[in-house]
Amino acid sequence: MANSVKPGVVGSKRGKSRVRTHFASPERATAAELTDEIESVSHTPLVDGLMYVANGLFAVLNEHRQILALNESFLKLMGIEDPSTILGLRPGEYLHCIHACEMPDGCGTSPSCATCGAVISIVTALATEHPQEGTCSITVEKDNTEVDLFFQVRCCPIRIKEKKFVLIFLHDISVHQQRANLERAFFHDINNLMTGLLGKSDIFQMKGVWDAERFADIQKLIQRTVQEFSMQQALFHSMSHTYQPLYCTVSVNSLLDALAETFEGHPSASTVTLDIAKTDEQLTLLTDPAIVDRILVNMVTNAIEATDPGGAVRVFVERGDNSVSLSVWNRKPIPHDHALRIFKRNFTTKRGLGHGLGTYSMKFFGEKVLGGSVDFTTSDKDGTVFRLTLTQS
Repeated sequence: MANSVKPGVVGSKRGKSRVRTHFASPERATAAELTDEIESVSHTPLVDGLMYVANGLFAVLNEHRQILALNESFLKLMGIEDPSTILGLRPGEYLHCIHACEMPDGCGTSPSCATCGAVISIVTALATEHPQEGTCSITVEKDNTEVDLFFQVRCCPIRIKEKKFVLIFLHDISVHQQRANLERAFFHDINNLMTGLLGKSDIFQMKGVWDAERFADIQKLIQRTVQEFSMQQALFHSMSHTYQPLYCTVSVNSLLDALAETFEGHPSASTVTLDIAKTDEQLTLLTDPAIVDRILVNMVTNAIEATDPGGAVRVFVERGDNSVSLSVWNRKPIPHDHALRIFKRNFTTKRGLGHGLGTYSMKFFGEKVLGGSVDFTTSDKDGTVFRLTLTQS
């Protein structure tokens, strides 16, 4: 469990840390120092008052990011009755963050901590002695299940008896973030489908004659629009059984043709070269083409957004022993700290609510619904490749 790190023990020998940290200091207060700090904070009228009036989760941390006091809302979140059992822990250890035990020195020291909004805000507040705000996307273990949470973080440094402390306020906005990014993704995808539907219906009407092929295209777009509603509902609940895939045997090249149609004349692709390389082999997959298309569209959209004007994005097929990988390449590498969290539900490098769903949805539908795998490789030399790998029929 994430709170297995004992307060005042790990890394308490100053200057003799057993492991290096990937971000924040690994040091902790000694048991005696921790007791003195808890005593100082508990006799401060300001802190005592904030415990009762703070809206949301509130805690007081020392210079080593250890909890010295926390309000009732924080205790209720984890079902803790005796606060003394968690004093000295760091926030990630108390919340059971999945990264809190990756390094022996606990919360703040793992590679993933370098992108944690909470740790960044705490460390910056201590260093600058100025209030800091940010957001924190965190995956925690709860009842043997991983749960994604999203917090608004506010950190305010204070001094008590010439010692620095941090007041940290966490406001759970997980539901707001989830609704915002679902709505954003939903309207974006529906708009793409309806634009295509409108274009094909206009051509159909202009011809003024029966065109079975064009009518079939319109039917496909209508079917995909209906499926889009079902997929959005599945994402909202994050349970694969809420969406029933419509499996059929489909050629790999037809999937690439559909992808090319989506981006033909698409504004986002107007400044880059999109090279979709079809395979010479007659490869087929037993899959849901609507889901595959959604995943590929997300991959290509992300690649285009990461590509400078005049650059190129390539889509190609890789064949394994009994599998087919649909791959999307762009030249720009993903920074290491971002790569660690790329598939997390709420992680994004963009500001504001309504982001952080695209890569998560790729993983969710590609693996939990289709039973394949979604991964990526990235380097300065070779750029970035995202892959959807499915078993060949």
